[in-house]
Amino acid sequence: MYLVIGATGNVGGELVEHLLDQGQKVRALVRDASRAAVLPPGVSIAVGSLEDPASLAAAADGVDGVFFMQLAPIPAQAQAFIDGVRSVGVKRVVVLSSVGTRLHPAPTIGAFITARDDVFRASDLDVTYVYANGLMSNAQWWAPTIRESGQVIDSTEPGKIGVVDPYDVAAVAAVALTQPGHVGHGYFVTGPEALSPSEQTAILSEVLDRPLEFVASTPEEEAQRSIQRGTAPQMAAARQNLDELFKLSRAGILTDDVSNLTGNAPRSFRTWVQNHTTAFA
Repeated sequence: MYLVIGATGNVGGELVEHLLDQGQKVRALVRDASRAAVLPPGVSIAVGSLEDPASLAAAADGVDGVFFMQLAPIPAQAQAFIDGVRSVGVKRVVVLSSVGTRLHPAPTIGAFITARDDVFRASDLDVTYVYANGLMSNAQWWAPTIRESGQVIDSTEPGKIGVVDPYDVAAVAAVALTQPGHVGHGYFVTGPEALSPSEQTAILSEVLDRPLEFVASTPEEEAQRSIQRGTAPQMAAARQNLDELFKLSRAGILTDDVSNLTGNAPRSFRTWVQNHTTAFA
């Protein structure tokens, strides 16, 4: 059995499906039992949080490995997780990380995630790191303005990102969790092509069969708008820094890790849109 943290999210949800398709038993950690309603039949549920080592220990008891992800890279949560799973003898962990942790100089958010990853490196767990590039599912951030005005507004043009389908990130995680030979490794998981926001907009327009206008903003403008929506200034500044690097194509990274590990080519952004048209309806 494998424990999936973040099983209701974009990557974790796909990982649950991959593991079930392999005939594996799956347990999902949820903060609120009501969230379990979206999970497939046959998934066992553990209720707990990353701040509570006792609940993590209970969730991990008897599993062969754990997929670990966080909404925010908080080192104290990582340490609580390590303490909890170690207490029940679980060693195998696959950590969802980011290509931003491997860039030099690192973006601010990449430095935050690196500090979290360093907690795992200092542990005695058997860890594999999955360094994901920008997720294709992030295009759903554009859905409100697509519905309201037929516009995609983004601050990172003309920068290109090797966007990756969460399906492929999960496929790599499933291999690392269930097959031997991956302990201590880190995999850079990207899609098959690097795309700018305007190029993604063109693909969205074609697949959705409606005209879409791309509107370029700036990282500073987006940071100010996020502060007005209630984002803490420190986090807004970190996002501005990340967008500035995206604008320079610092995340225009492509690798063969999906193909090499899974035997399948990574899915294209066009395919992702075709599979998620209802997100923009």
